[in-house]
Amino acid sequence: MAKKKTRGGSPDKRTVAVCSPMRGSGVTLTAAALACALAEESSASFLETGHPYVFDAFGMGKHFLLSGFTDFYRTFQEEKPFRGPENLWRGVHWAVLPGVIPLPAPLPQSAKEWMRFAERLPGRTTVLDCSGMEESLLTGILDRADSVYIVVDPLPGKLLPAAAALQRLRCAYPQSILAVNRMNRGVHRRELDEYLGTSGYLCLPDLGTETVYKAEYACVFPWDLPEGNVFLASLKKHGES
Repeated sequence: MAKKKTRGGSPDKRTVAVCSPMRGSGVTLTAAALACALAEESSASFLETGHPYVFDAFGMGKHFLLSGFTDFYRTFQEEKPFRGPENLWRGVHWAVLPGVIPLPAPLPQSAKEWMRFAERLPGRTTVLDCSGMEESLLTGILDRADSVYIVVDPLPGKLLPAAAALQRLRCAYPQSILAVNRMNRGVHRRELDEYLGTSGYLCLPDLGTETVYKAEYACVFPWDLPEGNVFLASLKKHGES
């Protein structure tokens, strides 16, 4: 049975939570790409809830060198209003942790506070990167989100140990979108379909280590490169279907 959604807030604001029952499945990149895809239709925000990654990985300091970087976390904790287009890149407002220097403001401690934060961010939709989040806190966020994406890596060594956690998520949120990341020719599709009990999942192609390294050194997203744009295209095609 699906859990009853308990969110409040503006009826015009949508929240999308991206999570995984396993570590290292690509939740952050999937959430970032989803925000970019949604931003092509209407304004969007990306909210990083876990370990700092995006700011350093994709050169946010460089992108906002002239316009200035807004620490949304500190602004939220100090109950200050969010003003105008801030941290805007690729049509997305990036609420990301600014690394270790300067130290970020204390993070929200409850699902209710995280969702209040998400709903205050600019844009019609906020995508929450829920990678590495503690299970009880994650449950509170998923209960309140408008849409849920569950990302998995099809590698058996990652998929099998996460079986129980994946089943709990899929049973609790039957309307969630299952996204299989790092799809490649080595994946036995028939076995994977039988294991997941469906072939109706979102396929996200393997970006490849070289593409990710090249993107981070260039301070761009992997899907900004010709060899990585199929990743973003997969999300956009899914949204149109």
